[in-house]
Amino acid sequence: MLLDYYARECVVLYRIVENDGQGGYYTEWRQGATFTNYQALNTSTEAQIAERQGMASIYGALVEQSVPLAYGDYYRDVGTNEAYRITSEPSEKQTPSSSGLSLKYYSSEKAVLPL
Repeated sequence: MLLDYYARECVVLYRIVENDGQGGYYTEWRQGATFTNYQALNTSTEAQIAERQGMASIYGALVEQSVPLAYGDYYRDVGTNEAYRITSEPSEKQTPSSSGLSLKYYSSEKAVLPL
């Protein structure tokens, strides 16, 4: 399948805030479920203009509908170790059941994990 060319193994990241035992807190990122992500850089004119104006590079991605991703979630590409933040709601763009594909689409941007 043509999509296999874009397949990347990824892992969902979860932010955990814990007490540090000294009256403060620390943030830890833990890995969750792994999933296959079909991702490509958005090279539209609008995306290129936004990138020149200081916005992050925007990626379009497809995943199986069963993958539990939502707006604002973070994930890491296992192959490159780069982190991404989802910038759209995946559940809003799903393939129709008549297509025979069970996929959903979202946009994301490269991210630095916040502390």
